[in-house]
Amino acid sequence: MPAFPRWVIIVSGFVLIVLAYQIAWPWMQSATGLSGPTVVQAIHPAQAVVALLAATMVGGVIAMTISKLITGLSGLVVMGAALGWAGLSLAPMRDVLYHGSAAIVAVDGVAWCIVLLILSWIAIVLCSPVPDVHPEVDGAPSDPLRSPNGLKMLAAGVAALPVVWLVAQSDFRGQTLAATVLGGVAAGFVGRLWSPNVQPVLLPAGVMLAGTLACWVAAMLLPDAIDRAYTTGGIPNLLLPVPIDWAAGALFGSPIGFHWAGSFLKHECESAAA
Repeated sequence: MPAFPRWVIIVSGFVLIVLAYQIAWPWMQSATGLSGPTVVQAIHPAQAVVALLAATMVGGVIAMTISKLITGLSGLVVMGAALGWAGLSLAPMRDVLYHGSAAIVAVDGVAWCIVLLILSWIAIVLCSPVPDVHPEVDGAPSDPLRSPNGLKMLAAGVAALPVVWLVAQSDFRGQTLAATVLGGVAAGFVGRLWSPNVQPVLLPAGVMLAGTLACWVAAMLLPDAIDRAYTTGGIPNLLLPVPIDWAAGALFGSPIGFHWAGSFLKHECESAAA
């Protein structure tokens, strides 16, 4: 496909997904009167679930269309970029720390893990597999969900944690989003180098799962005096991104890191041709 129509599709898809989520945010109003940042701690959780699910379904259809027309990784990147951009208007994690329970945020994280797994499977398996991922044995590609290579891709999500810990020095929405995107890039890079012969279906879910577990563990270690800990910098950095940050970073960053790492690989068939 020529560059111009490709970019028209990408930009149009991005704008439409952003609009879908912006319509959903008011239904996620929390006790502070602001939108978000979690579903389980919204004033009306059932309405928040329905609104967020509807927006994600709309976004998913658009992303899958992009996957079919361009590439599967492109569809995931557009979905993640739009989710992250729209999520900048949500309340920061401090609202959860002051007015809710940080540990319960893990419920949102688990739900996003399932959503990301479904999106990745449809985009990469059904719509457009990554063409330069070659099986270890000709004609016998690794199962992206159940093979050891696939599980390595899931475990590669842990590589996002040190990057997020380093970058997320505050809960400002832009900084936490940037931290998770860079973490996703790191996880994608590590996953491709560690397990280059399997489609990255489990990669975004691995980043989301790692972030969810880190958030839950960090919440368990929080002191009782939250306000004092917040003002003195005693809140663990891995607790600062909200679940939507982790989801956006996983969808946006990990395909970029995965694609980038491909330039460092040289397959046997390419060596023979050279």
